[in-house]
Amino acid sequence: MINYIISVVISVVLALIFRMPILPKDKFSFKTTVVFPTPILALGFYVILKHLFFDNIYISVISGILGFLFSFYADKIFGEP
Repeated sequence: MINYIISVVISVVLALIFRMPILPKDKFSFKTTVVFPTPILALGFYVILKHLFFDNIYISVISGILGFLFSFYADKIFGEP
């Protein structure tokens, strides 16, 4: 349980350090923010890595970083809507 929290905290802290917007400006905006999808992606990467490898704190740190990177560059990966 603590590894899930570590993963989310690391992704949110990195998003805040790199000045991602906390909430979208528009209600129906597709811009990535700190609230969504950054923590959800971090949890998803954590579950995938936990099942592929093993469960420890390093996997939660790596998944937090991957979740942040994926949400930070989501517009470049998928293109802007």
